[in-house]
Amino acid sequence: MKSLVVIVNILASLALLPALYMALMSPMMFDSGATTRTWTLFWTVLAIPASIVVTQIASWVLFYKGVYLWALGVACVPLLFVALLVVLFVMSSSLT
Repeated sequence: MKSLVVIVNILASLALLPALYMALMSPMMFDSGATTRTWTLFWTVLAIPASIVVTQIASWVLFYKGVYLWALGVACVPLLFVALLVVLFVMSSSLT
């Protein structure tokens, strides 16, 4: 369990760089106009790097306390934002 937590945390830390780049480019979504769907996508994209940073800190604190299952669960929280982002992209592309 310990090694799985470490692997997930390393992969999440590596995913931070593309997430930051994606967040930097997110204002380009408003080129076609600001809609509710665009604002939802925008805030979801911005939430991914923020959630990675916060959950990495919390996961490592839980890891050092010896609560490995909770550390793994907390480290996987940014996947919820990624899943939401995929759902929003699929919904927005099917509606246009």
